[in-house]
Amino acid sequence: MDPVLSCKGIIKTFRRTLIPVRHLQERMIMPRLRRASWSVTAVDDVSLSVAPGEWIGLYGPNGCGKTTLLRILAGLLVQDAGTVTRNAPLSCFFDLSVGFHEEHTAEENVRMHALLQGVDSANMQRVLAAVRSFAGIGEHWNLPLKCYSVGMRLRLGFAVATAAPAEVLLLDEITAVGDQAFKDRCWEHLFHLKRDGHSVVMVSHDMGDLERICDRVMLMEHGRILKEKTLMPVSSSHAESASASKLIAVSL
Repeated sequence: MDPVLSCKGIIKTFRRTLIPVRHLQERMIMPRLRRASWSVTAVDDVSLSVAPGEWIGLYGPNGCGKTTLLRILAGLLVQDAGTVTRNAPLSCFFDLSVGFHEEHTAEENVRMHALLQGVDSANMQRVLAAVRSFAGIGEHWNLPLKCYSVGMRLRLGFAVATAAPAEVLLLDEITAVGDQAFKDRCWEHLFHLKRDGHSVVMVSHDMGDLERICDRVMLMEHGRILKEKTLMPVSSSHAESASASKLIAVSL
């Protein structure tokens, strides 16, 4: 079967020019300032493919290129070299700095995201109700996002990304979304998405989270994929039962 998402030979380098700070006297004496350049290759010749229904995890230390690669796959960054092939609609979760407006209310932001994902007017109210119910932000629903706490922002972002999910989801630190009760709801929903056949590329600093649901995990360092691990994840029904047992034990 053809992959729903793939990339080949992706390279992304960030560059900037550093202008040294000088006093006015120095500028008068030395009018020509020497400009230093700085660059870092965030993604270095990376290739991968995602099969229909496959879940791939990206794991590695901060700065290894995981999020940069994910943003290139989503089309939010343009690579310097290489190609990306998208054969299915995408939905992504990064943070509320991507595609959300601080001055707009939750409903206004959700409505805009739903329209961009192709939700028609007949299904708009269903999506709005689903996001509001799942996010659990109460009366903040009608307030601008600048009034939200960090946890509320993350909950809203997760709910938006998964309420009307596309065939392929790109998820960055999806499990860092609030308190334990909300995390348990998120895991239940993720396993539901997997049962329904959605494909996912998932970034996390927690190998345990990736091993819990992914089919393959790729270790990234210095912008490269160093090795790949094929997994046999616990079935969704078993994992959900384990979560339920944990909640019962805590309540007792």
